[in-house]
Amino acid sequence: LKLQFLYFIVLLFGAFKTMKKLIIIVSATVAGLIGTFSKFSSTREVANTAASPGNEEVDLSEMLPLNYSKDAFCRNGRLSPSVFVIGVQKCGTTTLQGILDLFPTIHAGVTKEHHMFDHPPTPSRHDNSYSKEFPLCKRYKRILDNTPNYTNPESSSSARIKEYAIRNNMPLDQILFIAMVRPNHKRLKSAFTHEFSINDNFPPEWKNLSYSDWVHNHLHKETPSNDRMQLKSRGYYGKIFKSYFKEFPQSTFLFIESTKAFSSQQPIADALSKMLGLPKVTIKNLVWENSASVKKNVVKPVISLEEDTRMVKEYFRPHELEFQKLLYDNNNRVHTIPQHNFFESWEL
Repeated sequence: LKLQFLYFIVLLFGAFKTMKKLIIIVSATVAGLIGTFSKFSSTREVANTAASPGNEEVDLSEMLPLNYSKDAFCRNGRLSPSVFVIGVQKCGTTTLQGILDLFPTIHAGVTKEHHMFDHPPTPSRHDNSYSKEFPLCKRYKRILDNTPNYTNPESSSSARIKEYAIRNNMPLDQILFIAMVRPNHKRLKSAFTHEFSINDNFPPEWKNLSYSDWVHNHLHKETPSNDRMQLKSRGYYGKIFKSYFKEFPQSTFLFIESTKAFSSQQPIADALSKMLGLPKVTIKNLVWENSASVKKNVVKPVISLEEDTRMVKEYFRPHELEFQKLLYDNNNRVHTIPQHNFFESWEL
């Protein structure tokens, strides 16, 4: 009996060792499977992120902080703009303002749009009245003026901004211009709806026109009355920005292609932080802002036919090609977001 008991103990011990090895093997197998699955999931997530449109990372090493002296923009105790968001209308300037509002040390003044330089000076609209729209120097690091009408080609805004800066001894090489742009076949539809919703200043023959009717009947008519609301001329990007490059050869320009860039907004915030010397902010939720205009007029829904898009692309292609060449010719003082394939969706 004693021998049988010892034999039983030996068998039990052997079975325990075998079971222990089996448990180790099973555990290692399960861990390996989990690790493989995790690695696969991570790889798939990275691949999906990389494939997402507009999600190109901004190489911040290529963006140096701009030379900036706050004292140079302090006038009569108030800080003047060193950053100008100059447009383009219906390309996302309000959403950009929402991103800029996340930075606690930059301020846009009493209103988003100041309209100081898109009209000639008047006795009630002058440098002193403009400066009173902005806070005291000690409160903020940077001030911006976000007025999309500064890229209205009829406004002479670039020359007036330069005259203002020189008159007040502001260093031109410390001024940053930011422009939101997108392909005109996307901008024009939005501009058409916006203007016809709030504006009574359109020609009588345009009343009750659909977007498609307007494209087919008025796009190629080159008369002043035909572009009374600058629906077309605001898309003459080459002409518009050529004037800014001419007036401000020392200044820096940041162009943001809103069609792609807004789907991944953190790189925009990071670039602004780096260029303007502001503390970094984290965008937890995408910023989407749109000014709620009072709808005065009833506008037919914008239904864009394939033929409409083709005609608009064809009409604006020379202007967009001129703009493309302008950026290439001035690449030493131009930054773009996205940095690569900026014109990919423009089909130039």
